[in-house]
Amino acid sequence: MSTFIGLDIGGTTCAVLLAQVDQGIEFLHEHRFDTLSARGFEPVWAQLCQGIDEALAAAPTPPTAIGISCGGPLNSSRGLILSPPNLPGWDEIPIVRMLEDKYGLPAFLQNDANACALVEWRMGAGRGCQDMVFLTMGTGMGAGIIVNNRLVVGQDNMAGEVGHLRLAQDGPLGFGKAGSFEGFTSGGGIAQTAVSLTRQLVREGRPPAWILDGCTEEQIDARLMAAYAKRGDKDALFLFEQVGWMLGCGLALIVDTLNPQRIVIGSIFARAEELLRPSMERALRAEALDDSLKHLHVLPAQTGERLGDYASIMSALYALEIDPMAREREDDPVVLSHFERLFERWPCLDMCRGQVMDAYLCLREAAQKGGKVLTAGNGGSCADAAHIVGELMKGFVLKRPLNQALKDALGAATQDLLPGTADLLQQGIMAICLNEHTALSSAVANDLDPLLPIAQQVIGYGRPGDVLLVISTSGNARNLALAVQTAKALGLVTLALTGRDGGIIGPLCDYAIPAPGDTTADIQEHHLPIYHCLCAMIEAKLFPE
Repeated sequence: MSTFIGLDIGGTTCAVLLAQVDQGIEFLHEHRFDTLSARGFEPVWAQLCQGIDEALAAAPTPPTAIGISCGGPLNSSRGLILSPPNLPGWDEIPIVRMLEDKYGLPAFLQNDANACALVEWRMGAGRGCQDMVFLTMGTGMGAGIIVNNRLVVGQDNMAGEVGHLRLAQDGPLGFGKAGSFEGFTSGGGIAQTAVSLTRQLVREGRPPAWILDGCTEEQIDARLMAAYAKRGDKDALFLFEQVGWMLGCGLALIVDTLNPQRIVIGSIFARAEELLRPSMERALRAEALDDSLKHLHVLPAQTGERLGDYASIMSALYALEIDPMAREREDDPVVLSHFERLFERWPCLDMCRGQVMDAYLCLREAAQKGGKVLTAGNGGSCADAAHIVGELMKGFVLKRPLNQALKDALGAATQDLLPGTADLLQQGIMAICLNEHTALSSAVANDLDPLLPIAQQVIGYGRPGDVLLVISTSGNARNLALAVQTAKALGLVTLALTGRDGGIIGPLCDYAIPAPGDTTADIQEHHLPIYHCLCAMIEAKLFPE
């Protein structure tokens, strides 16, 4: 277990992080401040050093290294920040040498898009794949490219500047070029397009809703347009349809050039996927090679609002060839064979690879420490919850014979009633389906509330270290959401099998597997191979042959 310091340097805000790295990255301390970039380099450097001093004082062990994530242009191999447009006065700053001289720790610099790509590849939506492209899709549009398990940087650290690609002869300005990928799809570009659309609608005598609501041109940005589109406003929906189409056209160039397994998109796409995906996929089908699309998954980034924080730490980890998720690849070959077989038989589930491994690890830890697995669902998912218990409580793939001492004790005691009982019984993994107790459930529904039978049983059965596994294709089952909240209050680990967007339950849980599918039946059909795989993996780990 090691500690690292990370510097996330941006034009708006900066952060100094202290993190512990074991199975994942856990933040122990943070120091954040407004960059106020017009001040130039020296005042920001002073505040970064103050944050590092605080991190060193808070570190439980001496840090191993310092990682730096910063917008380009920069040269990571020489440790230089080279005049980023959002950091005026940062001209040829030898940030790595300055940190190493001041603190005596090795320091490593990485372009922020590349660092974010490394995070999503190791810990997020790209986990488990060899070839991935990460797109920032924030204020600008940049990329980090992973090919054959290595980050591609190019000879001048300029690989991945996809925002400069021209998609049309004319269009919104981005990356200094009209009609560029960044111009059409970045936050800044979307704002330009929205202002142009607004002016057109006003000229035509039909001002859009946001103007009628009192918004000024200065207030028009991607976030505002997404809010109106999600309310069903036809003008805002039209805008996002156009943005999604241009996003798909840009992705098609990447797909035909690199043939990645996954494209992971952050920021705007992660927040507005439902508005962008339909037209994006139409453009991909129209513009990209069919063979390259067969096994491609385009996914929103999964590491959330702390992506930049993780990126700073990952800049050091990658340089030192430290994989924060390495333990999951160190398991028994038989365990991992079940894991790989799932994706060989169900290629469409490859997008869930990281989440399936997370679920296995949390279930494994609970089972190894004597914890229980509590399951619950509604309708068909109730049947799946019971099915899981059946696979855990007796032999699934393996026979799981009792140990010899228990066999000897049972042999004499059961000989008259059923000879051979000791050889028939098997070891179990503690699991309870909370849907199976009809009398109790009806009493709770009648005496308390119909939404509370599962939550009440979590109160009765649940103990810290247990896992509550809920199944909901929509992710919106209120009785299960209440059970999850109850479990978290009690200190249980929470895990969900859901549909694509996770509903309200996915974000509530510690771990969630969003199975693909457009209908309830499709999602349920994907849940079954996932939980069969998890049961087989846990069994193989606990009862090796």
